[in-house]
Amino acid sequence: MVFATGTLLGYSAWVLRGQWEEVLQVEVRGIALGIASAGLLYGLFWGGHAVLVTLFPESHAAIASIYRRRAEAPAWLIATMLLVWIAPAEEIFWRGVLQRYMQRKLRPVWALLGSALLYALVHAWSGNLPLLVAAFVLGIAWGGLFLWTGSLVPGILSHALWDVLVFVVIPLQ
Repeated sequence: MVFATGTLLGYSAWVLRGQWEEVLQVEVRGIALGIASAGLLYGLFWGGHAVLVTLFPESHAAIASIYRRRAEAPAWLIATMLLVWIAPAEEIFWRGVLQRYMQRKLRPVWALLGSALLYALVHAWSGNLPLLVAAFVLGIAWGGLFLWTGSLVPGILSHALWDVLVFVVIPLQ
């Protein structure tokens, strides 16, 4: 994961050269949106998880498979990598490069949906339907933050905090 996101980040740095100030606008409102949306998304996924495993008990195994990799490293290392490397790199590529490119070619809503769909499809290798749906929903949420604010900061904060909440602090299993 670190290598893959590093590759995305390297490519993004090349594409975004000279545009960093435009996409990384830091404002109090954006910071608040990022933090609040992470909490709201966690709540949405907590409720969604409860409904999903109640209606489809077999989905519990698919969700549990997402968490198996947590045993491969200490929690502090996973949290650190999610906060400072993986989530920022993903947001910079998926929203800062891909969604921005698509917005120049398509209507903003189609760019948002298209980039969220591609973000979800990258997770298809897992064969895990709950993961694909989660990635699509999150892609829309984080892409929506970018579309709304024009800055990657809210999405980076939301993505990083949500990841740490759902994978380290309060896992959904």
